[in-house]
Amino acid sequence: MGFPHRPSEYRLYKDIVKRRLRSDRIFQIRIWCKILMYRSHVTLFVLLIFAVGGLSFVKTSQAQQIPSPKIAIIDVQKALRQSKASKSVRPEIDRMRKAFQKQVSEQEQRLRQAEQELSRQRVILAPEAFTQKRRAFSVSAREAQKNVQKRRLELDRAFRNTKNEILRNLIVVAQEVAEARKLNMLVEKRFVFISANTLDVTTDVIARLDKRLPNVAINLGKAEKGAGKGKK
Repeated sequence: MGFPHRPSEYRLYKDIVKRRLRSDRIFQIRIWCKILMYRSHVTLFVLLIFAVGGLSFVKTSQAQQIPSPKIAIIDVQKALRQSKASKSVRPEIDRMRKAFQKQVSEQEQRLRQAEQELSRQRVILAPEAFTQKRRAFSVSAREAQKNVQKRRLELDRAFRNTKNEILRNLIVVAQEVAEARKLNMLVEKRFVFISANTLDVTTDVIARLDKRLPNVAINLGKAEKGAGKGKK
């Protein structure tokens, strides 16, 4: 098509060019819309494939790795309380605690008497002499307090070690019960709200613990040796 020379032909040529450009743009827009829709459909399809594949992988891995639960329950405090080892050592613990309380009471009584005597001597002693006696009494009282605290720590450590010894053996026999019953979980009873009585293996654990550790002794030797080394 050549360039028109007349005005009427020029206007007609201009309208034809505009319509062609408009139709070309609409065509291009439609093409791009179709391309974008196609890409979105492909992306969505790929995502669905990955999602379904991921779910199937999770289900397969869970089925292979997670065994079916086989659970039992144990009352640890009851086992520690009713085992032969605990019953055998309990009278000795009570005796040592009573003896310690008696020693503390006697020492407090002696300190009170010494303080009362010092108060009576205040009116007859010179200020310097009274100050020296008062200082000596304060040193003696602090030393007595340190000895009481030291003895209390030694007893607490010995009692705690004894309980830990029973607990270590309890863990061993509980593991034996779990293996014998093919358990994959043994839960402490205080963390369970409701359960069937048939799940409780505490009696079995106590029986095994009594055979493994029928009695236990309180050992103060390590604490006393440690205190002796501290003095040096």
